[in-house]
Amino acid sequence: MKVSDLDLRTMLSFDPEHGKVCLGEDRMLLFRQDALSVLRRLLNDQLGERLMRAILSQFGYRCGNGDYGTLSKSYDWETELDRMSAGPALHTWEGIVHVEPTFLEYDRDSGHFHMRGIWRNSYEAEIHREIFGLSDEPVCHSLTGYASGWCSAFFGKPLIAIETKCMGKGDERCEFEVRTPNAWGPEADAWKEALEQNDYSLSRELEAKIAVIQEQEMAISELNTPVMEIWDDILVLPIVGVVDTRRSMEIMNNLLESIEQTQSRCVIIDVTGVEVVDTKTADYLLKVMRAANLLGSRCVLTGLSSAIAQTLVEIGADLSEVRTLRNIKEGLKDCLKYLRLESREE
Repeated sequence: MKVSDLDLRTMLSFDPEHGKVCLGEDRMLLFRQDALSVLRRLLNDQLGERLMRAILSQFGYRCGNGDYGTLSKSYDWETELDRMSAGPALHTWEGIVHVEPTFLEYDRDSGHFHMRGIWRNSYEAEIHREIFGLSDEPVCHSLTGYASGWCSAFFGKPLIAIETKCMGKGDERCEFEVRTPNAWGPEADAWKEALEQNDYSLSRELEAKIAVIQEQEMAISELNTPVMEIWDDILVLPIVGVVDTRRSMEIMNNLLESIEQTQSRCVIIDVTGVEVVDTKTADYLLKVMRAANLLGSRCVLTGLSSAIAQTLVEIGADLSEVRTLRNIKEGLKDCLKYLRLESREE
C-alpha cells in the first residue's frame, strides 16, 4: 500500500447499531474541537502549565505509537517511506493538523534520524489562542508528542520532536523537527522533560499541588473564621459571608479550640457581615453558642440588622435563649459588665 492510497473515508467502518466507529480493530472517537478546548482549560486551571504540557505530550506520544502499531498491523506498505509517511497522512485525514514533511533522512545502523516539517491549521494552536491568547512558548504539545511517538515506533529507538515555530505564539505557521535525544541541545529540554515524566513523578507532583491547595484552603478558612481575643477573658468571632454546614463546623471548631486555649469566659459573635440568614443559619449559630456554653463561655450575638431581624421573625427562628446587642461595642460593654459582676460574686 502506498501512502497516497490512504483514505480515511474508506478505512473507517461505521457501526451506529453498536455506537462504534473503527479503524481496523481499533475504536475511534469523534469529538467537537470545543470539547478538547474545555479539557485543555481544565488541565491548565487545575494542574498548571507544566503538568498540562506533560499530560498532553504523553497522550500524544501514546496516540502516535499506537497508530503506528495499528497501521503497520493492518496494511502492508510498499516502501519504508510510505510506512513513515502514513502517520503525517493519518493526522491530516483526521482533521487534527495538516502535515507537510519537508525533510527526512535516517540510518538505523548509525542511529541517525532527522526530520523537519510544517503543521498548518493546528487544532492545538487554535484552541490555545482562543482560550489564553498568544503564548510565549510553543503550545502544540499533543502534536509534538504524537510525532515523537510515531517516529520512535518507526525508527525503533527513542526520538524527540520539538516545535520550532508555533502559531500559538504568533508565528505565521507551526514547524517541527525530530531528532534523537543526544542530537538535541538545551533547546529540547522542555520536550524531553514532558515525555520523561512517568506516572510516579506525575502523581507525586499532583500530590504536592493538592497539598498546597489544601494548605491554602485551610489558611483561607482561618481567615474566613478568625477568633480574636480583644480583652482579657473576651473573644470576638466576626462571621462574614454565607454560613453553610461546612463553614458552621469550621466556625465551631475554631471557636471551641480558642476557648480551650484561652479559657475565655465571654464570646462575642458578630454577624454584621453575614449575607443571608435562614432557618439553617439560625440553627447553626445556636449550636455554636450552646457548644461554647458547655465549655463555660457566655455568648453574645451582635450585628443583627433590621433586615436579618425581620427574616428571623418571619421564619420563626427561636433566639429566646440568646442575648442580642446592636454592635461589637455594645457587646464588649455587656461582657465587661458581666465579668465585673462575676468577680464580685467570687
